[in-house]
Amino acid sequence: MVYTENMKIAVVSSLPCARMLTTKYVSADEDTGYIAKKVAEGLRARGNEAKIYPVTEETIDEIKDIKADCIFNLIEWCGLDIQLATRAFEMLRQTQIPVTGSSEELFVLTGDKILMKQKLNEAGVTTAWGVGVGSVEEIPNIIPYPVIVKPHLEHCSIGLNKDVVVNNRSELERVVKRQIAEFEQDVLLEEFVAGRELLVYLIEESGVPKILPIVEMLFEGGDPMSFQTYDAKWSEGSADYNQTYYDQAELTNTERDKLEANCLRAFNALGFWGYARFDVRMKGGIPYILETNANPSVYDTTEEMESIEDEVIEGIKFPDYLQKIVDAAIWHYNNGSQV
Repeated sequence: MVYTENMKIAVVSSLPCARMLTTKYVSADEDTGYIAKKVAEGLRARGNEAKIYPVTEETIDEIKDIKADCIFNLIEWCGLDIQLATRAFEMLRQTQIPVTGSSEELFVLTGDKILMKQKLNEAGVTTAWGVGVGSVEEIPNIIPYPVIVKPHLEHCSIGLNKDVVVNNRSELERVVKRQIAEFEQDVLLEEFVAGRELLVYLIEESGVPKILPIVEMLFEGGDPMSFQTYDAKWSEGSADYNQTYYDQAELTNTERDKLEANCLRAFNALGFWGYARFDVRMKGGIPYILETNANPSVYDTTEEMESIEDEVIEGIKFPDYLQKIVDAAIWHYNNGSQV
């Protein structure tokens, strides 16, 4: 397939599953429907015909019947619901249509914080110290405090609040026990990097990854120990809500070179394609990749979009960003890549 204008694009988005609807974290999955509407609007702004296909866990098999020139994949089931995503990927493959975003293998990998930490280390990527544990008995004797305790299969800051950063053994054991009991999964113990938080977006052009203008997440008060909690992103009315904002990152040439080299190493070594976002903490001029997102949200719903032509990344209008993602999907499809 060669790209032409006026494409028929199916925007496939996941709705919260039955399990998530019973939790207090359902907001993290509810915004996908809003994003799908914005994506469809943005694609239409560039002359495409876009139709939204909201998918529930009961209607996954209907994906295989979609007829379009390209599928914009907004399936976001992960964590304990990863089996729903793998079923959706199976149906996406059956369409034999170009699909945006990553492969199933990489989607699953990036949803597992423990496994991803291992892969980053194996690839020689600079990342913070981290180890997975399934009980307090598995906690190593030597810990580089402070550390943050993350449920290893969750997303969207689920399980993160201000007391998950600990400074001694007794605090660590208490939080590990609580996190394992609440989320019914192992946890990642990760050295907490007190520094600047950077969002690095990458997108491919003809198979070559390009780093887009780097975004910095800033925190009210400027405390380097601050980080984005679940409440800060999702719990309107809470003390943490909307205590973060974004700006273009100002970096020295040396910092930028190190950051770009580390992110490109991770992108290439781990087999990312299409587009991605890496969450990075920079301390002492050293960039540590903490989170990898193989199919990242294309729009932060906490940010107001006054016009569909707004820039979601500096210098890139939202519809143009979406078109780049579609073009990357078609390039990979034409070169034999399969989700």
